[in-house]
Amino acid sequence: MTSKERVLRNYTFQSVDRFTIDFCAESKVYAALREYFDVPDDLALMERLHVDFRYPKPEWIGFPLVDEQGRPTDYFGIPRAGAGDFGYAVAHPLAGVSTVAEVEAYPKWPSADMWDYRRYAEDCARFEEYAVLGGAWGWFFEAACELVGMEQFFLLIHDKPEVAHAILGKITAWMERTSEIMFETAGRHIDICFTGDDYGFQCGPMMSPRMFREFVRPYLQRMYNVGRRHGKLVMHHSCGSVAKWIPSFLEMGLNILEPIQVRAAQMNPRELAPLYGGKLCFHGSIDTQGTLPFGTPEDVRNEVRERVETFRPYGGFTIAPSQHLMTDIPLENIAAMYDAAYEYAWLNN
Repeated sequence: MTSKERVLRNYTFQSVDRFTIDFCAESKVYAALREYFDVPDDLALMERLHVDFRYPKPEWIGFPLVDEQGRPTDYFGIPRAGAGDFGYAVAHPLAGVSTVAEVEAYPKWPSADMWDYRRYAEDCARFEEYAVLGGAWGWFFEAACELVGMEQFFLLIHDKPEVAHAILGKITAWMERTSEIMFETAGRHIDICFTGDDYGFQCGPMMSPRMFREFVRPYLQRMYNVGRRHGKLVMHHSCGSVAKWIPSFLEMGLNILEPIQVRAAQMNPRELAPLYGGKLCFHGSIDTQGTLPFGTPEDVRNEVRERVETFRPYGGFTIAPSQHLMTDIPLENIAAMYDAAYEYAWLNN
C-alpha cells in the first residue's frame, strides 16, 4: 500500500495496514533533525520518519515581502518578527480603519497572479506515491485580526460590521482564487484541500456562535467549496478549543480536523473519538504543550500508543503533533514519537 493509497483509504474510513503519519515543524527543527538523523535533505528526513504526506508550496513572485523600514512582511504587507517561521505582527497596517473605502484603498492587497503555479504543479507531480496537500492557507480571520489588531477588529465586528466584512471579503477572495488556480493547474496531483485559520483559545471558543455564523462560516465555506468542487477531501487546521465548532464543520463538508490541541478545553481525544468516529477524521494530537517538551522519551512512546488505541475502533486518524514542533522540544523526544508511531500504527497487531 502506497502512502497515497493509505491516506485516502484512512480518510474515507476504509481498512488500512496502519494509521498514517505526518510531520510539521518550524525550519530550525527540520535543520536540527537532518543533523540528528544524518540525512541530506528534508525529503530524506520525511522518509526516515515514515511520513505519508507531502505539502509542496508555490513560490511567491509578487511584491517584495519587506516594508519601507526594511522589516519582513507577509503577503498582506503586515510587518512581522519573532521566533519561529511565522512570528507575530509588530504593526497593523489597517489600524484605525473605519470605512469600506479605506479598505478598498489599501495598497498591499495581493492578487492571485503573485505565485508561480507552473513550478507548483511540477512539484506536486513529483509525489505520486504520497498524499499531497494543496490549496491556499485560508487564514482570513487571523489575517484580518493582524491587519487591524485583534481588539480593534472585534470592535469593528460590533460597531462597523460592513467594514469587517469588507476586510474578510478581500482576504478570502484572494485565497479562494489562489486555491482555484492551484487545483486547476496541479489537478489530479493534489489529494487534499488543506486550509487553516484559528477559532479557539486554550480555554474555549474565540467568539460567540452568532459571530461565528456571520463572520466566519460564510468565508470558510468558500474555502471548503473550492476543494469540494475539485473532488478533494477537505482538511482544516484550527488550534485551540474548537470542539464547539465541530458540528458546523461537519455540516459544511469537512473531512479532516487538524490538529487536536489536547490540552485545550473539550479537546480530549478519548471524548472526541466516540462522538465523531466514522464521521470526522482527526489529524494530530501528540502533545506539544506538555508531553513532548517536558516528558521523557518513554512518556512520548506511551502517548503515541494510547492515541492509536483510542482511535483504533474508529479509523480515520493520523499520528502527528498537536501543533508545529518547536525548538523547545528535545530531539530525542521527536525521534521517540516517530519511532513509536511507526511501531504502534500497524492495525493488524
